[in-house]
Amino acid sequence: MGWRGILGFDYGIVQAPLGPDISGPELVAAVAKAGALGFLRVPDWEAPDYVRQLIRKTRTLTDKPFGVGVVLAFPHEENIRAILEERVAVLQVYWGECSKDIVLQAHQAGVKVVPQVGSFEEAKKAVNAGVDAIIVQGREAGGHVIGQDGLIALLPRVVDLVREHDIPVIASGGIVDERGYVAALALGAKGVALGTRFLATEES
Repeated sequence: MGWRGILGFDYGIVQAPLGPDISGPELVAAVAKAGALGFLRVPDWEAPDYVRQLIRKTRTLTDKPFGVGVVLAFPHEENIRAILEERVAVLQVYWGECSKDIVLQAHQAGVKVVPQVGSFEEAKKAVNAGVDAIIVQGREAGGHVIGQDGLIALLPRVVDLVREHDIPVIASGGIVDERGYVAALALGAKGVALGTRFLATEES
């Protein structure tokens, strides 16, 4: 495993799910090949057949593991079912409760669960649900932002919360370069999630 690996990936870098038309199979496959964790993003409506197409197309581009992100505030049950049936490496969920039932179903399918949280209270619920890692999102983040706390204030609190649970914490929000990465590590994160930074790639 390479420097600062998380969840079995070589590097502690996560490419956030930016939308089906932005973080598509090409970008996710490139990230996976590089040893980091890339996320596809399902639509904001039930489209299980399309979700399967995205997953299968990505698999034609790489044999490395990757994940899929789901916004729980939108219709999602059929999409999650398709994701678990396809047995991707990681299910990422946000904007909604990561319930014990979701975690149980995912684990039964051999899929790890990583919720994105925007508050200390959300983090506590995620720990109790038995998740495999937690993405802590500061309000500096783009896209679907739910919390009001800045990353620097929230991150160390969540790191302290999970210290005895062996749950990796991933920092998200305004991180664009190596300085942000090092700062997140100094605050106790095991990796960083970047979204907008990946817009500059040829594959996006």
